[in-house]
Amino acid sequence: MAFRSYIARKTWTILRHIGAGPLLLRVHPKSGLLRLGWFNSFRLKESVDRQSNPIPWWTYSAVSFIQERVNKQMNVLEFGCGSSTVWLCERVKRVVSLENCSDWIQEIGPRLPHNGEVIFYADLTEVPSLLPADALYDLVIVDNMGNRIDAAMLGIHRLSDAGVLLWDNTDGPDWEQIKAIMSGRGFRDISFTGLAAQEVGLSRTTIFYREQNCLCI
Repeated sequence: MAFRSYIARKTWTILRHIGAGPLLLRVHPKSGLLRLGWFNSFRLKESVDRQSNPIPWWTYSAVSFIQERVNKQMNVLEFGCGSSTVWLCERVKRVVSLENCSDWIQEIGPRLPHNGEVIFYADLTEVPSLLPADALYDLVIVDNMGNRIDAAMLGIHRLSDAGVLLWDNTDGPDWEQIKAIMSGRGFRDISFTGLAAQEVGLSRTTIFYREQNCLCI
């Protein structure tokens, strides 16, 4: 037993010395990237986990944070549909996703269960009329690549009392403006920086919440 342990330690020492880290990440059963499914997502060019199930295209740490807190009593509003829409439908009561690309709707729409809906909009000014006047949401997600500021402003007015707003890709040049706008409206923020599915660079996903928020307790 002691000899086997010695051989194992020497083997790891040699592998580290020769710079075999990338190989170990690919094959070691405890590899974080392997368990998260990053290699599978990179190969398929899709936001999926190790078993090819869809996951949100947020940082992995943000996905984990949200997964531990959502439940089947929650309603979600998204600006921009995708793998996150499919993933959320399995975990919450209802998901409404607003999307301005009709081709992408044809791709995602058929994959949604009965509690998911994708609504097309040509311009953000149409959004208020596309949603029920009294509809409120526990989680609002800004993940579209259009006018993110205006989308977030529309989403804030649709938050329930304990609702939060998730804003993806907050590592860009508009971050200071985003933070100023949200803090000026009484929101605090938690940012999750790290890898996202299929990406090789770091990204950041930020959750904005008010003090009484239910997701951040």
